[in-house]
Amino acid sequence: RSPRESRTRPFRARSRTMAPGGMMSRSRLKSVDFYRKIPKDMTEGTIPGSVISVMASLVIAMLLVSEISTYLTPQFNTRVVVDRSLDGDLMRINFNVSFPALSCEFASVDVGDAMGLNRYNLTKTVFKRPIDQNLNPLGPIQWERGGKQKPVEHADEMQHDKAQALVKYHVEEKARNPNADDHPLQVLELSPKTFESAKKQTTVLLVNFYAPWCPWSRRLDPVWKAAALEVHKKYPETLANKVRVAEVDCTKHEQLCVAQHVQGYPSVRVYTKGSDAVQGGGSHDHASYHGDRTVEAIVKFATDLLPEWKTTEAEEKKKQVEVRLPSDSHGGETVKKIDGPGCSVTGFVLVKKVPGHLWITASSDAHSFASNAMNTSHVVHHFYFGQQLSPSRKRYLEKFHKGVDEASSLGSLAAAGAGDGYYGKVEDVAKRSVSGATEDWHDKLANLRFTSLDGGTTHEHYLQTVLTTIKPWGANAGFNVYEYTQHSHFMKAEKESPRAKFFFDPSPMQIYVSEERQKFYHFITTLMAIVGGVYSVMGIADGAVHNGIAMLRKQNLGKQG
Repeated sequence: RSPRESRTRPFRARSRTMAPGGMMSRSRLKSVDFYRKIPKDMTEGTIPGSVISVMASLVIAMLLVSEISTYLTPQFNTRVVVDRSLDGDLMRINFNVSFPALSCEFASVDVGDAMGLNRYNLTKTVFKRPIDQNLNPLGPIQWERGGKQKPVEHADEMQHDKAQALVKYHVEEKARNPNADDHPLQVLELSPKTFESAKKQTTVLLVNFYAPWCPWSRRLDPVWKAAALEVHKKYPETLANKVRVAEVDCTKHEQLCVAQHVQGYPSVRVYTKGSDAVQGGGSHDHASYHGDRTVEAIVKFATDLLPEWKTTEAEEKKKQVEVRLPSDSHGGETVKKIDGPGCSVTGFVLVKKVPGHLWITASSDAHSFASNAMNTSHVVHHFYFGQQLSPSRKRYLEKFHKGVDEASSLGSLAAAGAGDGYYGKVEDVAKRSVSGATEDWHDKLANLRFTSLDGGTTHEHYLQTVLTTIKPWGANAGFNVYEYTQHSHFMKAEKESPRAKFFFDPSPMQIYVSEERQKFYHFITTLMAIVGGVYSVMGIADGAVHNGIAMLRKQNLGKQG
């Protein structure tokens, strides 16, 4: 043999020995098959097995649909932490409350907190609008721009004594010479029978609505009577166009004062051309004098409305004099326009995140109020903390609360007021408690009406707020929303004037809510678990049914061992 032949033989031998080894590797690979096949002619179908198979398919389909729905529906992950607000952070309170029987002339918003900070009669961020008893607007929005009003100047002790002496002198003179023609007319005392005729017969009529129990009324009384003498001296009875000064005792003629929407004492109304309209229009557009309460100031105010030269000229030409409207002759500090009996108070305030209160009541530094006659019934159009929610953010908040048990705000309020049923009641103006609706925890008081069934009733609302941070799925950052619970009740005001009180108590806890979706790998794992689990369980059930039927057949054939 050649050396070349001897070298190639071992290689061929190795090739022949490896061929069987390759076949053996494939057979070994088949040995690890988890899913061994049984020839079809060695299996048989059964009716129970078919029924169980159909049931298994239905269960798998139902669970798959449920799991896919869960995968497509985001879930909310909630955790509670200590409020992350910094020291000195402020919380905004937004409100819009309408009072059908509280005039904008005296409506005041006061704010205070547990740290002793109190602010009274806020005007910089508070707007007022006159309304009627049905909450319809009657005039433009009033904004005092945060300016401090000039305080009313009252007659000092010397001026007060001088006015008393003047009134006493004229009374005594008239008593000595009752038929003398040079006595000026004293202040007119009006009643419901003489009130309308006095308005029609007088070009300018100044009426002081007072109450004898009121200290401010008692202080103004001699000054007003002395001013009446001075004014009537300038405008004698012989003139066709004249100014008259009158007064009405509201304790004797209560209905007349109510009809003229008098809420504070003393209230000085200005009637020109038989009407108390400031700029024409309705018969309830009052011009209310808020100027200084001295004889000189009152006389100047009257003569500015109807100067003496105009009366003389009108007498010569025998024509009706043109009277200047109070709003034209004096500024807003002296004459205020009161369009209606009610007031809508709107605005916002910034407060520290500590327990505090917001009060809305009648307030004045120069008037008194009859607490038993005051009506603080009100409708809350909105009252919420923080910023107003956009429609998309509101939908996220509703989605978050969708699974929470719905509690009827109207029912809880009615229960709270049930014990004080004599004092007030609660109504849902917008009918929010409809089927399928979620509670608006951001603005729980919205569209609720609180009615006083008796005068002198104070309404208290206790609000517990909590800051909630919601992070929508896919968003880079979340948004903050304040939510609150609310409890209200009614009580008789004893040592203070009736008012609407809103107490707020911020929670030291903060809620973090993140919207999350199920991970895809978790979704796939669950699908496999559903299919495999149902298949295995149904297989066990099929085996049990098959063996049970076989045992019954053996027992019937007498082959049971």
